[in-house]
Amino acid sequence: MQQRSMKIAIMLLGALLAGSLFAGETVIYVTTLSTSYTSIGQRHTHSGLFLQTPGDSTWSFLGRPNNRVYNVDVYRPERGKLIALATHVGVQQSWDYGKTWKVTSDWRMTEVNNVCFDRENPNILYASSPYGFYKTVDNGKTWKQCNAGLNSVDATYISAIVPDLADRNTIFISTEDGVYFSKNNGETWTRSGMNVRHIRTIVQHPQNPDILLAGTENNGLYVSLNHGVNWEKRDTGILHDTFYCISYDPGNSEIVYAGGFQTGIYKSVNGGKSWKQYFKGLGDLDIHAIAVDSQNSDRIYAGTIESGVYLSNDGGETWQYHGIDRGYVWAMKIITYKE
Repeated sequence: MQQRSMKIAIMLLGALLAGSLFAGETVIYVTTLSTSYTSIGQRHTHSGLFLQTPGDSTWSFLGRPNNRVYNVDVYRPERGKLIALATHVGVQQSWDYGKTWKVTSDWRMTEVNNVCFDRENPNILYASSPYGFYKTVDNGKTWKQCNAGLNSVDATYISAIVPDLADRNTIFISTEDGVYFSKNNGETWTRSGMNVRHIRTIVQHPQNPDILLAGTENNGLYVSLNHGVNWEKRDTGILHDTFYCISYDPGNSEIVYAGGFQTGIYKSVNGGKSWKQYFKGLGDLDIHAIAVDSQNSDRIYAGTIESGVYLSNDGGETWQYHGIDRGYVWAMKIITYKE
């Protein structure tokens, strides 16, 4: 059985590297800081980037071994050909579906925790580390540190980068000092009206860019209904304070999922106004990543801090283990590549 699973994984990875699976396919990317797997009776650490297509039970490993990968982004128009990773050694990029990799950032950019492509120009990437915000406009050949307006150590520690869906020049970031925004592609920054600190994540409503949701350390969930100007707490049904991840259902934006420290999965069916907790079948209640299949809203993936990936096929009500043994999952992304 183990040999059969390995053969399936190798076949899938070969097809992925050839690019043949990406057109019209949905791919789940999972980044890990550490994992374990057993080989000939021995347990080894093995971390980095994993992927599979929905319905599969086997994960394929992509990239360099023993890589602490915090985040991943893929330039969608190229159908998975262009990949960028945020890793402990900087930004790593691939231009051939992940077959080969190159570290493109310089000595200033270690422990990079976020990376994302500009939606319209693959030569422009944004990244962050504990030392602030960086961008490249020449496909990683050179990087510029852009911290103007981030006037404290807390402000330069960035937990998430969200390019605005309404305005290509606007970017939101969540930091230890609150939520900041830039109107000029990250050149300068302004603090938003968020009145709390230690923001762990921020997401934007997929259809209404004026709506933003933020997860905090010890302060619960907050929402902005006016493009980040003002924020209010949303805690109806919430029994916990620390949230690391929030994910909208791409098929129904009134449905939102959130998770964090010992939370299990929280689900809202009214856009975040009220929440209900689910944890049946979860072997680990510490949730660091959530992803909803855009082709099947009932299929939800949850990444845990010590126990790999869990899967729900009923909209989050029940869960079952889905692989990546002892995985410290940091981020998940589901992308459907159009024909």
